[in-house]
Amino acid sequence: MRMRKKSNLDTRIKNAQDYLIAYEGSFSNVNEFIKDKEYIKYEDVFKNSNPIHLDVGCGLGGFAIDIATRYKDINFIGVEMFSNIIIGAIDKARNVKITNLKFLNCRCECLEKYIEPHSIEKIYLNFSNPLHNKSDEKQRLTSKRFLELYKKLLKEDGMIVQKTDDRDFFEYSLNSFKNNGYNVLEESWDLASLNDKDNIITEHEAKYMKEGKKIYRAIVLIGK
Repeated sequence: MRMRKKSNLDTRIKNAQDYLIAYEGSFSNVNEFIKDKEYIKYEDVFKNSNPIHLDVGCGLGGFAIDIATRYKDINFIGVEMFSNIIIGAIDKARNVKITNLKFLNCRCECLEKYIEPHSIEKIYLNFSNPLHNKSDEKQRLTSKRFLELYKKLLKEDGMIVQKTDDRDFFEYSLNSFKNNGYNVLEESWDLASLNDKDNIITEHEAKYMKEGKKIYRAIVLIGK
C-alpha cells in the first residue's frame, strides 16, 4: 500500500533541524552516495561526550523517546527511512523537549555515510520487517550484509539488542548472528516471562502482547 504524503512534509522536514541531524534525500546508487562521508559530530549535536546508541527503524519514536527519557547520560539517534514517519517522531520529541535524542532520516545501508566507524555502543533492532520471501533476504536487518555494516559502526565491545514477535525471523536472526561472528549473550523465547524491569515496551510490543503473542529477544556482542 502506498503511503500518503503528509501535509506540508517538505516544509516540516526543512524546519526540523533542531532534531533532524541528517536527511538522505534521493540518489541513484548507494555505493556512490556513501563515498562522501558526512560524519555526525556528536559533541556538536549533543553538547556532551556521552555514549551513542542507535535505534534502527525507530518508526514513530515511542521507544526512542522512552529510553532517552530513562537514560539521560546516553545520547540516542533514531534512524528511520520514511520521512512521512520520522516527522511524527520529531514532533513527539519536540513536544517533550527531550535533549539527548536526535533523528537520522536515511536507509540502514546509508548509515556509514553519517556514522563514524566504531563510534556506537549499542544498536536496537525493534520489530524489524521479517521479509519472509527468500528473494528479500538481503534486506533483512539481521542478514549478513547488515551485520557486517554494524561491525563497522559498533565499538569493539558493541552490542545489538533485537526484539521481534516473529519466531521464524528470530530463528533466522540467531543463526545469522552466530554465523557472522557475533556472540549471543541472551536468546529469550518469551520475553514477558523474564519480568525484566529494564525492558522498555515498544508500541508494537504492547500490541502483540495484548494479542497473546510471544516476544523474542536476542542480545549479542561482536565476537573477538
